[in-house]
Amino acid sequence: MIRAKVYRHQDEICGFLLKGHAGQAKYGKDIVCAAVTVLVLNTVNAIDKFCDCTFTCEADEVNGGFIRAEFPQGAWKDEKVQLLLQSMVLGLSDLATEYKRYITLEYEEVQLCSD
Repeated sequence: MIRAKVYRHQDEICGFLLKGHAGQAKYGKDIVCAAVTVLVLNTVNAIDKFCDCTFTCEADEVNGGFIRAEFPQGAWKDEKVQLLLQSMVLGLSDLATEYKRYITLEYEEVQLCSD
């Protein structure tokens, strides 16, 4: 199962963490895993290319599946960054509704994201 956690501060997204594999089908045929991968990687790549901000991102596909991104306050306050992150979360939310057995989505309110 993919466990997605979105970190928010005062209704703004300031980071996310996804762990696990969907297990909906065999490797290479798992449509849930493919959809999540496209949503998340496209979001990270779009922020990197189209937004003038720095952020940290680390991933490991092999050892259990993992991707984490953290945005310093100056970055997550940017309107373009928020729009891209909110779009990703919308897609993840739709997937979590449609494929409940393979992905969960939760939110965590944080006092301060990284600065």
